[in-house]
Amino acid sequence: MFGMADIKSLEHPTLKVPYELLNKKFRAAQKQLDREVSHVQAAALELERGLAAETVGAGEISRILGGMVEKLTVLKRKAEESISEELQVGMVCKRRLDHLKEHSTSGAAWRRRRLDRMLVEYFLRRGYYNAAQRLAHTSDLGDLTNIGTSIDIFMVSREVENSLTKRETSKCLAWCHDNRSKLRKLKSSLEFNLRIQEFVELVRSDRRMDAVRHARKHLSTFESEQLLEIQHCMALLAFPANTELSPYKEMLDENRWDRLV
Repeated sequence: MFGMADIKSLEHPTLKVPYELLNKKFRAAQKQLDREVSHVQAAALELERGLAAETVGAGEISRILGGMVEKLTVLKRKAEESISEELQVGMVCKRRLDHLKEHSTSGAAWRRRRLDRMLVEYFLRRGYYNAAQRLAHTSDLGDLTNIGTSIDIFMVSREVENSLTKRETSKCLAWCHDNRSKLRKLKSSLEFNLRIQEFVELVRSDRRMDAVRHARKHLSTFESEQLLEIQHCMALLAFPANTELSPYKEMLDENRWDRLV
């Protein structure tokens, strides 16, 4: 029989993922609404100036009011969308909490369902997405796993992996942008490595001036421990794509993509 400490240890990821997503959506909504509020405030200021002017016409006031109404409408729509998304994820948290509360009264049936949930999570983490989807559907797990429509982080991970396998960086960079604060806390170098790979591909295709522009845009800010790799990138500009000289040969190695994946 599992004790409460064991339950907490086993079920920590069950609540952590939706909570993190809720927190992320809240912060994103806050930024978006702050931006829309600033637009409304700017429109209100323009209206005040128009009313204070001595020569302003009715047509101009009508135009300003129309712009303000439009901005208020956008603010209302964005607020409703944000609230709806947060409520949706909040309900996922609630359903998972309600499910966990049943552990002391549901006996073998609850433990069987938990086993299925953990198998789904295991399949997802190992990349067996089809097996995870089938088990989640067969066991009617829905929002109790991270494969549901509300929380589909593993499917996003799959898309990112597939794009890297195809030698594409855009989806992974977009993911890095969405999770920048978390990656920064983890001191991850993923985004830096992607930018380095983009630079290498430009050199490989003999687009060296584009590579220089890329470096100025994306590699100008760096950590001290990344300086050596940036120096190698700059030196790579002087070598042909078929160079045998190390470390430039390794930088041009196609296997670098596999390491990114």
